[in-house]
Amino acid sequence: MDFKVHQFLPNPGYITYKLSNEEMDFVWKKIDQALVDNENANAKLAGNINKSLDMNMDNIGPFNTKILALCDEYEKQFGKTYKNQVSVDKRNEIVFNAWWVNYQFENEFNPQHNHSGIYSWVIWMNIPTESDDQKNLPIAANSGSDARISNFEFTYTNTLGGIKEHIINMGKAAEGTLCLFPADLKHSVNPFYNCSEPRITVAGNISLYTYPKNN
Repeated sequence: MDFKVHQFLPNPGYITYKLSNEEMDFVWKKIDQALVDNENANAKLAGNINKSLDMNMDNIGPFNTKILALCDEYEKQFGKTYKNQVSVDKRNEIVFNAWWVNYQFENEFNPQHNHSGIYSWVIWMNIPTESDDQKNLPIAANSGSDARISNFEFTYTNTLGGIKEHIINMGKAAEGTLCLFPADLKHSVNPFYNCSEPRITVAGNISLYTYPKNN
């Protein structure tokens, strides 16, 4: 038999980027400012956590440039997942439009959700637990789903209509990593246990704006 094997209809993935020390310092300073401003963001978000704060959009030029460069790289790797939103008779612009900081404490979680816009991203700033340690806790050690405890999770549909999960383990090795993905991609953050220190993450959205071509 003469046949060919074709890999078809691939799912778009995600990309990660490790922040430099200078970039981490910049984000930490913005987090400090968010604590001073104390603008509560919980009502706009899906998280079942006590503390989420909006972050100031002033003076984010270099960071904005880096985020938009990652969006450009995503499109090189996976194409424009939002192409049905592009207006052919108008000017289309990709814009960094919001970011916030989450303080997730023991037992708290982010249920499965997606975001507005075309891209979303998260930076894991402080992860006080290790995935392997969490898996060994009595609540998970004998579970058939021990991989989920404390971890970040994508949920997607494959080409056969099956619901699949992709787990990203949380621990010190994840700190300083930015993960960028399509805003429509469902994701969740599972709770961690036996730790009083908060998990600190920063997340944001990228939107597509359209304008008349002559404007």
